[in-house]
Amino acid sequence: MRKRTNKHCPSKGRLRDFADRLWSLAVRHDWADRCAVCGSSRPEAHHMTPRTYEATRFELNNGIGLCFTHHYSAKEMAPHMNAAGWMAWLTVHHPGRAEWYMDHRRPIFIGTKNAAYYCDVIRRLQQYVEPLEFERICGIKFTAWLAETNSQESTNDTTEA
Repeated sequence: MRKRTNKHCPSKGRLRDFADRLWSLAVRHDWADRCAVCGSSRPEAHHMTPRTYEATRFELNNGIGLCFTHHYSAKEMAPHMNAAGWMAWLTVHHPGRAEWYMDHRRPIFIGTKNAAYYCDVIRRLQQYVEPLEFERICGIKFTAWLAETNSQESTNDTTEA
């Protein structure tokens, strides 16, 4: 069983799950819910730098929308089947993303992967998701707590200035 951080905030693992789901939706939103290769609808979100690298796990530049075929099974260029073919395609069709990937292939995470970190990631990704979808993913109580803590932080920021 996962340990909760407080009565309003879920466990760190559950927060990471929320962030993963929100990242996926944000990437698909970024690619207009289309495969970057063929333009088909209902793409999957692909991490260019593997998600095991926490430093880029939730970066939108690290994601690209791909249909199942172009994500896993297209022998000529699917990233999970042919890395060289994938990089050749990416370099020609999305040179900015290819350059970003080359600069972020093996990033080092500096920080602490605690509940506050994941809450910050969730807050950053919230803008890409419709409010009802966000509430469905994160839950009503956590969404309300997140909004409350956002308003408290912004009040503290204005009083300190």
